Amino acid sequence: MTSPVRSAERAPLAQRLERVDILSGLGERGLAALLPMIRVRHYESEQTIVGRLDPGRDVFFVLSGKVRVTTFAESGREVAFRDLGPGSSFGEIAAIDGEPRSADVVALEDSLLGSMTAQEFWALLQREPAVMKATLVKLARLVRALSQRVHEFASPVPARICAEYLRLARLAATPGAPLRIAPPPKHADIAATVVTHREAVSRVQSELARRGVLAKGRGELVIKDPAALERYAQGVERLLD
Repeated sequence: MTSPVRSAERAPLAQRLERVDILSGLGERGLAALLPMIRVRHYESEQTIVGRLDPGRDVFFVLSGKVRVTTFAESGREVAFRDLGPGSSFGEIAAIDGEPRSADVVALEDSLLGSMTAQEFWALLQREPAVMKATLVKLARLVRALSQRVHEFASPVPARICAEYLRLARLAATPGAPLRIAPPPKHADIAATVVTHREAVSRVQSELARRGVLAKGRGELVIKDPAALERYAQGVERLLD
């Protein structure tokens, strides 16, 4: 259940909130004003946080753990949109337009989340230009990401799988270092993201490894030839023919 913020918890909560994407522009005074509005709740792994078409309007902040924004087709197949870790937020769309939730959000591991009501969020946007700007930029990036996914879904399944490997590797890329994904993604997670089945992901990964495009390391997946992977992901080269 939701827990009030006790005095002893305010300092660490403030530190966690200042790392949240849309709240990072708040100064010390702005964070202090925000704390009394935040309700904190612990969610266990696999617990549903919000459901698609739910009427709730709260905005959530991931303080620890990891959650997945996803939905399920009529066939029961999962379509995963994105995974969110500490410093992420979600729920802004429903809070802004007043419509039901557009996706399910499920805890992937034990997670601590903060939340605020839609009314409190609107008031925050109106009094804090930095939060308003960060929210607009975030929503614009989300539209671009979804547009890219629509474009990718016009490609064959192997190309979509390659594009997802590249996306995951670039999320944690270090300039000048090889592209790595650590820990290696589960085939089921890749399949849910690109709307296919685990067997297809397994076949593509095995073929990419055979061709020297990627390799399994200790607790990681290394993209050895990003150019070849990108060419195929873009449909330029029939790498897996």
